[in-house]
This record gives sequence, structure tokens and C-alpha cells, in this order.
Amino acid sequence: MQPPFPSPVATWHNDTYDAINPRNPELSQEGKTVVITGAGSGIGRATAAAFAAAGAERLVLIGRTDATLQETANLLPSGSKVDIYPASVTDEMAVREIAGKVGGWDVLILNAAHPLTPSAIVGAELGDWWAQYEVSVKSVVVAAQAFVPSAKPGAAVFGITAGALVMPPSFTPGYSAYLTAKAAQVKILEFLGSEHPNLFVVSVHPGMIDTGIFRSSGADPETLPMDTVELPAHFLVWLTQSQTKFLNGKMVWANWDVTELVAKSSEIQNSPMMTMGYSGWPFSHA
Repeated sequence: MQPPFPSPVATWHNDTYDAINPRNPELSQEGKTVVITGAGSGIGRATAAAFAAAGAERLVLIGRTDATLQETANLLPSGSKVDIYPASVTDEMAVREIAGKVGGWDVLILNAAHPLTPSAIVGAELGDWWAQYEVSVKSVVVAAQAFVPSAKPGAAVFGITAGALVMPPSFTPGYSAYLTAKAAQVKILEFLGSEHPNLFVVSVHPGMIDTGIFRSSGADPETLPMDTVELPAHFLVWLTQSQTKFLNGKMVWANWDVTELVAKSSEIQNSPMMTMGYSGWPFSHA
């Protein structure tokens, strides 16, 4: 379909397609250990299924509730090696303990999110407002400190973000906590990639997915161009291959056609495109 939002490519996807199919041999995850936070439902669950379909050797599922993590594990092929760790991603000691048990890893997907309670800043309940920063910001730092030291060569870190953070506040009233926390998360991941050149770090807007987090925002899926949960899950598998390294440090949309995106690799790689900046002050020399 034609992009409903500004896009660097002409083709916009709402569902998975051949180029990102995790069963494609060129997208094989054979021998890889994949760690997924927020793995008990929605995008995290679909992502676990996608990496299992691509042949990942080991899947590490982290989330708050043991029962939902077990539900995810039960949906995976019987031959998959799955480790389940119920824990809060904001709990530094728990996450460090998990990282120690996991050891070396190849892909870390930071997918945990906190339900939205739309509210104006002045009228917000502060604890609930700040919880967005605990989950979208603190947990990313906690995970980085715990897992990065044991990253295998060429390891990838993918953070699930929100495309709406680029929109004017008048377009997203009441979402200040969620979107400013996601903006901070994107910038933190830019720093992480800069500080660790051997890591491949990308922020990914998953599309408009009908999840519990989406429903908590008050958005109506009947009025929006919704996407299937397989789209971001399969896009994340596609991101792991070597030809995507031009996206290091960038924020991308799962909706973008990957063949057209790769065709723009030289233009994207050496530019501030798809990074957090200040309009009118491009730092083109950087």
C-alpha cells in the first residue's frame, strides 16, 4: 500500500511478506541465542515464534508472569530450547542474575512496555506517569549493563519504540509520559551503539499492533491502518543479517519495504537520517 505517513520508501506493508519470512534460508538463526523481554504476549510472543521458525538454537523469554511466558513457550516448536525467567525488567539484581545464567547471546530484543494511562501532565498521577520511564528508560539501561558484557561477536540489540514520538504533541494529547520515555529510549540506544562499535543497535517502531498496550492507549483499531503482529516479529528476524548494518544506530519502521530500504543504504548510513536530532541543525559533518 501507499505509505500513510512520511516514509523513505514507496512501499508500506501491514503484514509479513516473502523478503522477511523467517523460514527463508538466508535469514537462518541457527546456533543463535535470542533474549526477548516482554515475551509473555503480543509482539514479544510473536517474535519468539519468528526466531524459533528461523531455527534459533535457544530462546530466553523474560517477562513479569510465569504463566504467560509458559504460554509463549508452549506455542514454540517442540525442538526449541527455551528458558523462562519471570522477573521485572526494572529489577537490576534480577536482570543481572538472569544475564549471568544466560551467558553469551546473539540477539537482545527490548520489548517490555507499561500500559498507558492518557493524561495531561499537570493532571497525571505522578507514580503512573513516571512508570513509563522506569520501563522504557531504566529497564534499557539495566539490560544493557547486565547483558552487553556477555554479548557474542556481532551481537544485535533491538529496542521496540513508538513511531508517534516524532509527531507534534497536538497529534497525541495525553501521551506525554509514554512518548517522551520512548524518545529517551531511542537516544539511549544511539549512545549504546556509539559506545560499543561491535554491537548492532536499532530502534524499531513495530507498526500499529492490537496489543494490550495499544488498547490501554484508548486508540480505536477500527479507525487506524492496523498491522499484523507477524510484521514486526519477522522484520526483527530480517534485521539480524549482515546487509542491514547500514541501519546501526537508527530508528526504523517495520512497515518499510526492506528491499527498497536496502537500495537506499549508502544514503542512510552516512547521514543523520532516522536519528534523534534538532530540526534545522543537522550536524551533517558528523
